[in-house]
Amino acid sequence: MVLLNFSFTGENNTGSASFTLTQEYKFKNIFLKDIKYDIRNEILEEEIAKGTAGDGLSGINTTITSALALHMDFLDSKDCVTYSLSDAINNTSVQTDSSDSLNTAQNITGLLPFGYAGKTSGNVSDTATISHSYPYHLIHNRPQTWASGKVVVFTLYYRDVQVDGLIKDWNLMSAVTDAFSDINSIDITLQLE
Repeated sequence: MVLLNFSFTGENNTGSASFTLTQEYKFKNIFLKDIKYDIRNEILEEEIAKGTAGDGLSGINTTITSALALHMDFLDSKDCVTYSLSDAINNTSVQTDSSDSLNTAQNITGLLPFGYAGKTSGNVSDTATISHSYPYHLIHNRPQTWASGKVVVFTLYYRDVQVDGLIKDWNLMSAVTDAFSDINSIDITLQLE
């Protein structure tokens, strides 16, 4: 059993990070052992006032936070696919174009939802790092060799909540969105067997 830990922050990255392995690894199984993250930003939450069209909340004020997902470039369609449908409004997503209509398939290989953004509007005591320990079986009984020098890429996605009462398509966190900012961080632990 080998544990690999990957860590990056918004200070040196905008939602995607590449890591170069320093040695060879042979394995048949990969587990996502743990994700620890502190991802919060005004882009990732939206206050919804009662009476907002489409809010579905029957007259209460609330704050919704964005769903988050992690894309791992070493996974293929045998390992992980997130099936999603277009909202036909947000054409800035990497998975959409102007020909999208409502419910156009946006299936993303290698994307795994893992949690939700923390609130920036909460008390300081509520802003602790969020941790999810699994293990989640990513690759099952498929012999693999990762050579020394292999580059592994992790990319963060989020669902835009900036339009009152609506949750949008999966989008890349990027310099354009600024959803993964200097105060954000993520730590990922993989277990190889």
